[in-house]
Amino acid sequence: MLGIELYDTREPVENLGHPIVAEKPGIVKYQTDNGNELSVTFENDKVVYLENDWLFSSEGKDPLVTDFTFGKTSIAEIREEFETNGFTYSNRLYSATATHLVTFNCFELDTNKNEVLITITGVPIAEKNQINEDNLSEKLKLLAIIIADKKYLDKIWGEEKVFDDDYKKIQLEKV
Repeated sequence: MLGIELYDTREPVENLGHPIVAEKPGIVKYQTDNGNELSVTFENDKVVYLENDWLFSSEGKDPLVTDFTFGKTSIAEIREEFETNGFTYSNRLYSATATHLVTFNCFELDTNKNEVLITITGVPIAEKNQINEDNLSEKLKLLAIIIADKKYLDKIWGEEKVFDDDYKKIQLEKV
């Protein structure tokens, strides 16, 4: 994302040239050109987690990775593209923000880097009464994309996972 890859050192990140919007030990959050945010997390001075968050602006509809569209691409379309529902961390099945009900779907990349792509999809809480079992996967729209080291995720989210029956690693064209 923005030329930063997992396991990069701090140097390429510090040379991004994008405005820093927040910083705390081990994490730097940047504003991207389209008005969204990119959070970069370090462990042992190496990038282990990259998160691209949509800030609900139409100018920011394009994520930094994938050809999906923030606010438009549904989890049903993501599943169709990857031909799997991937897996989820047991403690990340569903959660809520102030405005959305969200879900995390994880897809292990078919590389030798131990990378996981996580799509965070959600539906506005105001629309919760319009959701049912038949339309949920169409209503959950892309809100954020993460690329992270699998061992790091296991450490922060736990090792217990729930795998799709059709689980497989995926190829990602636009990284």
